[in-house]
Amino acid sequence: MSVLFGTVKAYGYAEVEQSVTTDVQPSVAISKTVSQETGSINPTTGTNTGLNASFKIQTNGTDENYDFIVGSTILTTDGEVSAYGQNGCLLFGNTVSLPTKSAIENAKTGGNNNSNVIAYPVTMSITNPMSVDFTSSATYGECWSVKVNNSQEGTLSQTIGQNPVNNTYSIGQDEAGAYRATVTFTAVSK
Repeated sequence: MSVLFGTVKAYGYAEVEQSVTTDVQPSVAISKTVSQETGSINPTTGTNTGLNASFKIQTNGTDENYDFIVGSTILTTDGEVSAYGQNGCLLFGNTVSLPTKSAIENAKTGGNNNSNVIAYPVTMSITNPMSVDFTSSATYGECWSVKVNNSQEGTLSQTIGQNPVNNTYSIGQDEAGAYRATVTFTAVSK
């Protein structure tokens, strides 16, 4: 009996805490969602059947983390150059009879000595509050700069006008064949 009444109860309490910290780096994802990348050109007028592309942007970063650039290239006899011209028009070059660099420069300024180069106006639109502006960069040449303005997700749409820019299409100067420009949407980490 003394054993039963003399037993002391023991209570225990234990607590362990662990804090874990990790950093999430800024990241970005760009994907093409819709596009009409091929078409045909009316040989009499230079009008095209319509070209466009839309890109989805997702990021957890800000404009302080990335520069978002829509650039373009066109192949010339002297190598690749920016295919965006005056006021953001997009230049297309003949893929077999390559244009010269001087023909590209002439088309960019609205001249009429630009064999095998055809320019079309471009309309860019983007989801608010994001913004897009035509600019020039030492790395990309003439290009479009996208600002996310603290947004996490949006869509950029580029529509190529159907009528050529004045003086850039000429039956006598522009040879028959395929014409091409390459457009890229790049996020450059700062």
